[in-house]
Amino acid sequence: MNPSLSQIAVAASIVCLMSFPAPAATSNVFQCSANSLISVGDKLATAMKKCDPPTSATKISRPKGFVGYYDMKYYEAYEVEEWLYDRGPTSFVTYLTFTNGVLTAIEIGEYGQ
Repeated sequence: MNPSLSQIAVAASIVCLMSFPAPAATSNVFQCSANSLISVGDKLATAMKKCDPPTSATKISRPKGFVGYYDMKYYEAYEVEEWLYDRGPTSFVTYLTFTNGVLTAIEIGEYGQ
């Protein structure tokens, strides 16, 4: 029995979908130590107080654009700090993104190392 064209199309679609990597999951809350939770919208100072130090932290300045009137234009930027928590091969890696001192994103990645 030969497969129909629709069966071939379905099989090809499934193969294509399975070949794409899964996107990182997001969350609104992160358990940063045994008894402490932080959530999107919390301040960086709150996270520093409640959480254990991250495995790594990166601070970068990203451009926002030019602001001003007439000839008095200046380049405005915003500060982004990205924290990585890698708690080993039995836990997922977690990425925290702080923008201008406020937690704006919590992403869960693959298993740690």
